[in-house]
Formats: sequence, C-alpha cells, structure tokens
Amino acid sequence: MAKKYRVAICYEDGVTVDVMADNKQDAENKALMLVGEFGGTEYPKEYNANVVHRDYFTQDAELIGEE
Repeated sequence: MAKKYRVAICYEDGVTVDVMADNKQDAENKALMLVGEFGGTEYPKEYNANVVHRDYFTQDAELIGEE
C-alpha cells in the first residue's frame, strides 16, 4: 500500500540578469527586487536571465498518511 510523504526540497540557483541602472548599487538593488518577485521561477525575457549553477537536494521526508 502506498504511503503519503511530505518532502522538503531545498535548492539554490545562481542566475545572472541584465538590468538598466544608474550605478552599481542601483543595479544590485534592482536585481534584489527581481529575485524577490521572480526567484525560483522564470524571469521575463527582457532580463536575459542565465542560470549559472543549480544545486538541490531533498530533506525531511515525513510520513503524513496512507492511501
């Protein structure tokens, strides 16, 4: 009989994005705003996002029921 588990998925993405900014600090602030809105999803094409690394693993599989 199959059992139901809740499993934590942990991941880290390294992504570069292109932003228009007045200076380095402005560019970093805009990048932080982007990750707050789009992190973990696809970025709009206008930002030319490029994944440079991705690490992931599972953790804490917890039995939550049987079917």
